[in-house]
Amino acid sequence: MGLCLLGASGCSVVPLEVVDAGSMSLLVDVATDRDPARDVPAPRDAGTPRDVAVPIDVPVPTDVPVTRDVPVAIDVPSPIDVPVTRDVPAAPVDAGCLPEPVYPDRMGEPRNAAGQIRYCWPGEALCFCDRDNDCYAQAGYVSRCPSTPTDAGSRPDVPATDTGPGTSGDPVVYGGTFPSGAGRRTVTLQVNGNARRVVLYVPSTPAPSPALMLLFHGTNGTGDDLLDETDAQAVANANGAILAAPFSRHRSTGDWDHRTEDTYWETWPNVDATANEDLLLTRAIIVEARRVYGVDAGRVYALGHSNGAFFAATVASVLADRIAAFASSSGGLNRCANTWSCSFMGSGSTCAALRGRPGWCSCSGPEKPVSIRTDGRMPPGYLTHGTGDDAVTVQYTCELEARMQAVGAATQTVLRDGDGHDLPRSFVSSAWRFLSTFRR
Repeated sequence: MGLCLLGASGCSVVPLEVVDAGSMSLLVDVATDRDPARDVPAPRDAGTPRDVAVPIDVPVPTDVPVTRDVPVAIDVPSPIDVPVTRDVPAAPVDAGCLPEPVYPDRMGEPRNAAGQIRYCWPGEALCFCDRDNDCYAQAGYVSRCPSTPTDAGSRPDVPATDTGPGTSGDPVVYGGTFPSGAGRRTVTLQVNGNARRVVLYVPSTPAPSPALMLLFHGTNGTGDDLLDETDAQAVANANGAILAAPFSRHRSTGDWDHRTEDTYWETWPNVDATANEDLLLTRAIIVEARRVYGVDAGRVYALGHSNGAFFAATVASVLADRIAAFASSSGGLNRCANTWSCSFMGSGSTCAALRGRPGWCSCSGPEKPVSIRTDGRMPPGYLTHGTGDDAVTVQYTCELEARMQAVGAATQTVLRDGDGHDLPRSFVSSAWRFLSTFRR
């Protein structure tokens, strides 16, 4: 077989050597292992050049060597010499993870191009990914991937290894510290220029990565109330959990839950996590508890009674990326003008039994203390209420149950037939059995 080459003296036949394609070995050149200057993309549908016949009447320059089938490897830079651009993920390692490029959001959390949080890579050991495909590193996590989301930023007072949901990189500014060591004490944090008191309880043998329970008192109460009036400390001792019970502020005016000035938690309409003073305090407590006690960011729970129950629901909804679940005693969801607009009381052990009975209120205003999340991230809730409560109607807890079920959030409702506006001594232990089954 020959090829006619057209030269100065006419056409001369040059013999061609037929190569058996089955005996050839090909070098596959991975994109990240190539010199970008030498990388010439081929047309997508052109096929391989070897399959295209060369017309016999087209002259082929004899002085241009054909190097298509001769790989040159000695001057190809290794992968570490070729920067991987932000939108091109590196190759999987050990077939178990696919590292993704991330960027820090306004809260300092590392997110991928799809907006999902990435503190670790899906498929790796000790990498927990929730139902939203946000992934959080658990204690002992070590990445197998060649890159990790270290460009997400972090607060100076949070260790670099702090890799939990919503806290590493939280830009909340505060002063003061939590003390190390076991026991109960009251400390002060400076948050947004305000001195805020917090009652802390650390058991003598805390868990290696303890859970954190945030306890919120009712109107005109103190941070000591839930520790003194419930079995919270016994629960903390039995489970190695940390308790943090802050004090609310005195407000010079009333709101939808208070007729006049009182000491209470701020909720609707100001539920901005960057402007609500009590939400800023809650954020600071979580960050400081993680820094000092190594709290597991996947097991932070909010519990409250009465006005504190309304605030616990607010914390759960607004700070859903930090709260695993919440517990509400004598609180709920109010769509009436104010708390005292409805005074329904009844007898029964379920909301289905109470709904529709005489005195059931019909309200259609905005959701208070907070709008329940509809994006699939509303934390589960343990809800308890006395059906004879004449201060905060049990109807509000039934409304909260129905709204959470409507958005697909898990609930457990315990109605105490005939009880009033009471804080059960067993509130924390009963709630803990529900709360502890969830992590963020």
